Amino acid sequence: MFAHKPAKEQDTGSAETSAFLLRPTAGHHPDILKTIKSCRTTSDLRDCLLAYARLLGFYGARYVHIGIVCTASSGTNSQQPIRFFTTSPHDTPDADDWLARDPCAVQARTAFAPFAYSTRTLTGIDPIQRIWLENERMRGVAAGIALPVQDSAHGPAYISMFGNDEAGSRNLVELYAPELAFTAAHFHAKAKQLVSVADWVPRLSKREIQCLRLAAVGKTIAQSGKDLGISERTVEYHLRNASDKLGAPSKLRAVVLALAQGLAEF
Repeated sequence: MFAHKPAKEQDTGSAETSAFLLRPTAGHHPDILKTIKSCRTTSDLRDCLLAYARLLGFYGARYVHIGIVCTASSGTNSQQPIRFFTTSPHDTPDADDWLARDPCAVQARTAFAPFAYSTRTLTGIDPIQRIWLENERMRGVAAGIALPVQDSAHGPAYISMFGNDEAGSRNLVELYAPELAFTAAHFHAKAKQLVSVADWVPRLSKREIQCLRLAAVGKTIAQSGKDLGISERTVEYHLRNASDKLGAPSKLRAVVLALAQGLAEF
């Protein structure tokens, strides 16, 4: 594990290592923030995440955007993240019921600081999470760290890095939590630009998004109709359709959910 150093070196080299986590000085380790910024595709972002995870001493990593629960009337599965990708070929690509299986997801919904985890944890988890941890252990994962990001507009996300060094994982988050959190926030911002939302997330029409945008800035039905050149009844029709797709009981809730799921930018 990268941060698992002798005690004396930890005491004297914290500042240097802290800088290294963001801007490694060795020639073969690129600046992580510049690398994130330079990503142009999801593949670039996946390669960046894998390189950073291995730099820190882990096997690989996953990016999970939990989002804000959006349950459509058609029965959307709220246990699926709205964005997900992994550097591991052993993970299911569609992340079906991931939020129910991964114990880190529960803590990441409200946590602000990075935290370490162990696959040997047996208390405070339900049977499906215990099975998931057992499967992790079977493929050589003993521990890891989770880097939560609290996104007030689009809902929480987290990066989970997995390896086999429990002590090193704990040391890493104890010593360098601010740097890890800062990097995770940058990564999440880039992922929202490059990673498509999951197929289960409702799709809104262009006109539905336009009506929601106007509602978001306080426009009345009449004002929205005038701005768009359509009747008030048509505006109501599009807002009702958007609310039904999002499972929202009100126009305000539809606006919040559309923004949270990345379906519309206001």
